[in-house]
This record gives sequence, C-alpha cells and structure tokens, in this order.
Amino acid sequence: MTVRTLAGVLVIVLLLSAVVPLHQQMVALHDTYPTEFRSYYIPSSAYLKVACLGQDNFAADLIFIWSIQYFDRYKQNVRDTYLLHTYDVITDLDPRFYEAYIMGNLFLSLDKRWDMLYALSDKGIAADPKDWLVAWDAGTYAFFQAHNYAKALKYFHIAYARNPKRPILKDMLANAYKYQGDYESSLHYWQSIAQEYAGQEEHQASYFRFAAERNIFDLTIKIDLRNLTSAVAMYRQAKGAPPPTLQTLVSSGYLKSLPVDPDGKPYLYDPKTGAVTCQTPFKFRGKFGQW
Repeated sequence: MTVRTLAGVLVIVLLLSAVVPLHQQMVALHDTYPTEFRSYYIPSSAYLKVACLGQDNFAADLIFIWSIQYFDRYKQNVRDTYLLHTYDVITDLDPRFYEAYIMGNLFLSLDKRWDMLYALSDKGIAADPKDWLVAWDAGTYAFFQAHNYAKALKYFHIAYARNPKRPILKDMLANAYKYQGDYESSLHYWQSIAQEYAGQEEHQASYFRFAAERNIFDLTIKIDLRNLTSAVAMYRQAKGAPPPTLQTLVSSGYLKSLPVDPDGKPYLYDPKTGAVTCQTPFKFRGKFGQW
C-alpha cells in the first residue's frame, strides 16, 4: 500500500469518526426544536437543487432511504406535515420517482391524512401523463379506506383512461359507482365487462364475467325497486293514498311499464303500506366457489 493510499484511507476514517458524533449532535439539537419547525428538517427542494450540484436523482434517493428509516420517530401531530414536506422535496428533485409517491401515500394513509395523500398523488399524476399506477394507488385508498367514492372515481377514471386494457380498472369503476349510489352507471360498466368476456373460459375472464353477472342481477333489482318505490311515493303525494296495484302506476302515467326481476317474476306490492319487494333474492349465478 502506497503512502498516498494509506493517507487517503486515514482521511476517510477520520471523516467517518467525525460524522457520527456530528449526526448525534444534530439529532439531539433537532429534538429541542419547537414542533412547528420539525417539518423543515429536510431543506427545501430549491436549496437542494443547488447544493447537490446537479445530482438531483441521487439526492432524491438518499432522502427517500432516510425517510423510510426515520419517519416514525416523529409524533403524529407533526409527522404528517413532515412526511408531506419530505416527499414533496423528493418528488421535486425526481418528479417521476414512482416509489416515492407510493411510499408517501402509504405513510400518510396510516394517519388517515387523505387531503395530503390526494395532493401528493395529484402531483405524481401530473408529473407522468403515461403512468397509471399512482392514480390506481390513490383510488384504492379512497375506495377501501377513506370510503370517498367520488375521489375513487376520479382516480380510477384517470387510471382507466391511461391503461384501458387493465380489466381491474373497469371493475373498480363499476364498484365505485355502485357504492356511490349511481346504480345506472355501475350497471353500464358491469354490462360492458360481461359482454367483453362473454364465452371466454380463461381464469381471469371467468372471474370478471362471474362478478359482472352477479352485479348485473343485483343492480337490476336495486334500480327497479328504487323506480317503483319512487313512483308509489309520487302517486301517494298526488292522491293521498298508495295505489291499489302497481299496474295503476302505469295506467295513471307514473310508469311506462312494469318491470320484472331478472328471473322474470313480478315484484311484490303491499297496497296497505305501499311497500315494494322482490320475491327473488340476490343469488350467485353459478356454483359457489367455481368460476
């Protein structure tokens, strides 16, 4: 080993020995900061873009690794702002850093900070017009955890527009419309799925076709019952009493025709209460456990 190499190794060792206590001192100092300033422990992206001398992606990688290790050191009341700031900086340095959006959303979902999660997702969606996964990720949080079906529809529509060949996206659009209460739109998507996979026996095709058939059956009943109940209510309001029969709704102009359920059976009606029910309950349109 040459003298120059030995000197270089010695310098590196000295630097490392100095960095460790310096880091410990910085952590101790940071713990004394008022909580409202802790979210700015990571410098701004404008500063870092200058300080990292053009190595923006490398800086983004370092901060990303650091954030995964240390995000949970902070109390919840400051962690969220800290996280959003951190991942905002990372994605400023590398706007198409897909993993940063996904991991940031995961952390923010732990504290149910949906406003921040949607803001970070919107940034990722705008950064890469061809990517559909960030929109899909945001949509799943909105649907399954936040139960915000309007937001879920927004993100699923974006994902579907960018990748219309993924059948799960059309499936989730149909589900989001159903849970939002827009049964007609949901039925439209399920009918489209059933038509798309009609006659196909591959595992995936069978799965989506079976899901479509179940939902078409169920939604048809929901829509019919809603329309019949609404017509009965309008008749009652106008006449002061429920109609004597459902056929009266047709002869009085409240309905064009009487629907039947998916099995072809008429809906049941109680003229005393005005209640409309279905005599065919929802059922699996196939053998349970088989696609």
